[in-house]
Amino acid sequence: MATTLKAEMWDKMQYLFRNFYDRMVHCVQYYDGLIDIPTLKRVLVFTTEKVPVLHSSFKSDVIDPYWKVEDYTVNDILTVRDSTDIEADVNAFICQSIPVESNVQYKMAVFNKDGKSVLCMIVNHMCMDGGDFKYFMKKLAENYNKLLDGERNLDIKTGSRSYDEVYSKLTPEEEEVAKGLYKNISQVKDEHYFPLTPSSPADVTRICRRKVGTKLFSDFRKIGKALGVTVNDLMLAFYVRSLYEIGMFRDDERLTIPCMVDLRRHIVDGGVHTGLTNHTGFMQCSTERKGETINDTLIEVLRSVRKSKDDPYMGLYSLPLLKLAYSIFPYIISEQAIKIGYLNPLIGMSNIGVMDDRALKMGDANIVDGFMTGAVKYKPYMQLALTSLLGDITMTIAIRGNDEDEKIVERFFDMIIANMNAFVELNRSKLDAAPADK
Repeated sequence: MATTLKAEMWDKMQYLFRNFYDRMVHCVQYYDGLIDIPTLKRVLVFTTEKVPVLHSSFKSDVIDPYWKVEDYTVNDILTVRDSTDIEADVNAFICQSIPVESNVQYKMAVFNKDGKSVLCMIVNHMCMDGGDFKYFMKKLAENYNKLLDGERNLDIKTGSRSYDEVYSKLTPEEEEVAKGLYKNISQVKDEHYFPLTPSSPADVTRICRRKVGTKLFSDFRKIGKALGVTVNDLMLAFYVRSLYEIGMFRDDERLTIPCMVDLRRHIVDGGVHTGLTNHTGFMQCSTERKGETINDTLIEVLRSVRKSKDDPYMGLYSLPLLKLAYSIFPYIISEQAIKIGYLNPLIGMSNIGVMDDRALKMGDANIVDGFMTGAVKYKPYMQLALTSLLGDITMTIAIRGNDEDEKIVERFFDMIIANMNAFVELNRSKLDAAPADK
């Protein structure tokens, strides 16, 4: 096995983002039964051996950074404990941050109480994004179930981690166009910010979360389907309108929100043959005004996002610019050059998507709740992350803040829920006409 691994472009970019957030991606899965620990350990050893970046330390060389493959034991990765306070243990675990110098780049915990297990995981964002994190957790369950069934043919993808896999589905002509998209879309100078308190040394990591509720989610999803509008479009509208309200922005102010885009749409077979890595870009959603009602806000959102959705190169802008910077300069200079040209968005949204309950079942233990969320943002940056599971959506905002900040976030969740309810009431005729769920 190689003793070093190439640091890919997105590895370096995620390392640069250490200035804005803690570089961790988080997942919590609640089960109605116990997880078999010896079987889980076997899966973790298999996975870690097959994906060496997961047991490597990052070396920030001034010329060309790289990963150094390190020795490890499964106990470096996995913590198992009986719990008297599940939520306290879960929060303490997922609020950790793994140093890049660590010999492992992901950690997992199983907390057991009353015959049930909670599975938690954090991983360095340099190793994978939300799309591959979902894949990782499904493969973990799949390989675990194979071992319980006596099978030995475990597998996990081990292909290229290079950023340019995003061009693999394009025709030669399309690829030529895509590799010429040097436009720096991060240069949209929207100075609206989420109203958190000033930074303080006393601030601590907080992962605030709120479930929407299955009935409310079902209601607005049915209305959206009748209107030909996606759940993501609706969530953007609820989010944007709530930002106008909590930020007390003028109703006629232009507001631009970057939304994460899974670039695997441009990869052959959706990236099932690439390695675990980052393939996430973003699109801009710009609204010119809040609008009188939530329907008006939705129309503003749709005008913007549909322009992006109609663009065959959505999410691919700026990648050639980043590649150029890392190619022509030594690393330490390229990082400074990118810092000058890159504007980290003050507010963003990431819809990580559906967590498949059937694919996440572990033996006889069914998943009954769970969520994923991205990195913990440092003030003044903030991002709303979304995951759906078992007919419900969990909203998460991960920040480094204080008790007052947490109250502000909770009030913001209240506003989003209120806008969801306003949308349902305003469009109740569509709901009443929708076919009943089977």
